[in-house]
Amino acid sequence: MKNKKWTAIVISVIVLMLAACGAEDESGADAKSDDSSANSGAERELIVSHFLPNNHPIQANILEVFLKDLEEQTDGRISWEMYSAGALGEPNAQYDMAVTGTADIALSVHGFTPGRFPLVSIVELPFLVETAGESTELLWTLYEEFDQFKDEHADTTPLWLFTVDPAQLISADKKIENPEDLKGLRVRSPSPLANEIIETLGATPVSMPMGEVYDSLQKGVVDVAMVPISEANDYNLHEVIDYVTFGNFSVTPFFAVMNSETFESFTPENQELIKEISGKEMVNVAAESAVEASAEGRKVAEDSGVEIIELSDEQLEKWEDALQPVYDNWIENMEKEGYPGKEIFERMEELRK
Repeated sequence: MKNKKWTAIVISVIVLMLAACGAEDESGADAKSDDSSANSGAERELIVSHFLPNNHPIQANILEVFLKDLEEQTDGRISWEMYSAGALGEPNAQYDMAVTGTADIALSVHGFTPGRFPLVSIVELPFLVETAGESTELLWTLYEEFDQFKDEHADTTPLWLFTVDPAQLISADKKIENPEDLKGLRVRSPSPLANEIIETLGATPVSMPMGEVYDSLQKGVVDVAMVPISEANDYNLHEVIDYVTFGNFSVTPFFAVMNSETFESFTPENQELIKEISGKEMVNVAAESAVEASAEGRKVAEDSGVEIIELSDEQLEKWEDALQPVYDNWIENMEKEGYPGKEIFERMEELRK
């Protein structure tokens, strides 16, 4: 009887121990499952930031195209909330917001942070391209071919780079046909390299965001503005200008980048999806959108009675001669900083041809 009693006790203890181990294993499995779910990034609302007004074509026709595609292909597990018009930070703070994670995705202009993206400024050199399609393709190809371009963006995960249409010279009452016509005038500038272009032509650069150009032209704060013709439509500039000189004087490069920790938080499958629908895919979308915006801007200007000044080959040669020092300085400055400036410039010339 005693043996039977002790046997029953032993069996009971063993059963209790096995049950406890099973519960612990199940609890551990549940905890691991929860951790995996939390860290997979499978469900995430992205904070997206840019400095443009919420009705700007770049938001509707470029940025939202990517975001909607991402949301659709993940069945809504990756969603997004848009903060436009600099709601989360100034235009020159957007890149750092992506670095620090204040925003998961940020879009802005490289030139708003002087000195940070020296190589990207190559597309800002005058007379390189005639359309945003050309300049966007040129910029992305250089980014893919030269590690130094990647290094400039290494503290984020770049999604795509692009440009808007080439900058022209618009004015309320100054007809600009020759380089000397700019001497002594105040000219709105979009970037440090544009400052150099303007100064080389004997004018005074005035840095200001696009949102201030309308009032500045209307009130005479600036005599001329260097802007893409698409902005004649996007910012209603056709209402305050009488002249547009087409010369393709510069191009403004943009970035769309993701916080790297955000990217790494996604599952491998979602990381591959992001790579697949960004990059070259979005480069093509951005280029097409910018070309369309340029055509719309020009039509709005023409329909408003703005005089369009097309530079002849002879006139353009004078502008090119006047601005040759800008090319030479770019190569020299890059070489001084330890970049292969001459090699990159020569490759750019090959791509242009």
